Formats: sequence, C-alpha cells, structure tokens
Amino acid sequence: MFFDEIKDIEKTVNGLRDDLLKIRDGVDGHYDQLDDIAAHIIALEAILVEVLKKSDVDSEAVKAWIVEATKSSTGDDEGSVKAKIIAESLIKGEALPKN
Repeated sequence: MFFDEIKDIEKTVNGLRDDLLKIRDGVDGHYDQLDDIAAHIIALEAILVEVLKKSDVDSEAVKAWIVEATKSSTGDDEGSVKAKIIAESLIKGEALPKN
C-alpha cells in the first residue's frame, strides 16, 4: 500500500513536470513574439526619425493628438504622458528615454 502511494505521487510529480515544461515552451514562444514586435517598432522608429529630420512637424499638434487619442483610455484629461515623451524624443531625433 505504501509503495502504491509512492507510485501515485511519482505519477503526479511527473505530470506536473510535463505541465511545467509545456508552460515554459509557451512562455518562450511569447517572448520570441514580443522580441519580434520590439524589433519592428525600433525599425519603424528609426525610419520615422529620418523622415522627421527632413520634415517640419508641429510637436504641439502631435501632443494634442495624443491627448485626444489617449485621454479616455488613461482616465486622465492630459492623456498618455509616456506617449508624449516618446513623440517629443522622436521629433527631436533623440534616442528614446529608458523609463
């Protein structure tokens, strides 16, 4: 009887191990997808910065657009502060802030 219980525990532990391996594989796949998305965004930002260097852009109009587009989703009448910081950095052709 004791050995039967040990065998049951062993089956449960092995099943748990298999489930954890599946979860790890799923997380790895999502990480790869996020890495691909980040690479695309960085490439688009680089292209946009070069286009902006050759164009006049009204940064206040850009910020106003961000406010209108994000104030309801942020719950703040000022809109997304982070989006405005990013837009300003791109318009100036600067590297994006880390935070």
